Amino acid sequence: MSEELTHKINISAGKDAPEEFRGQTKVIQLDPSKFPLVGKKIGETFNGGIIGLPGYELKITGGSDRGGIPMRMDVHGPIKRRILLSKGPCYKPKRKGIKRRKIVLGNEVTDGISQLNCVVTKFGKEKLFTAAKEN
Repeated sequence: MSEELTHKINISAGKDAPEEFRGQTKVIQLDPSKFPLVGKKIGETFNGGIIGLPGYELKITGGSDRGGIPMRMDVHGPIKRRILLSKGPCYKPKRKGIKRRKIVLGNEVTDGISQLNCVVTKFGKEKLFTAAKEN
């Protein structure tokens, strides 16, 4: 039950992160009443202080709703659409030339989004990731 009542934010260190943090992610869960990202779009950056990470700057890269329907950058607005896809986010064809009509969400964050993907663009003073261990 508690999974339905929270919003998950997956934060990735990104390609521009220091070597010891690359490939790491951190998951933060927020209460729906304290979800301040409604109205933001894929590609926008926001201050990490609004989700409890002061000094960080994050960029929204995607997300999905409770049913697993993914967000897509080229569908504008807070809507669901059935679009014909041949490649790209939301669809990976098994053979070349195959197309499929899939349901996708628009690029705007709404209350229905249960999981949001972000990348760190500016690191803060607080440690978000741990250094990778040497084998």
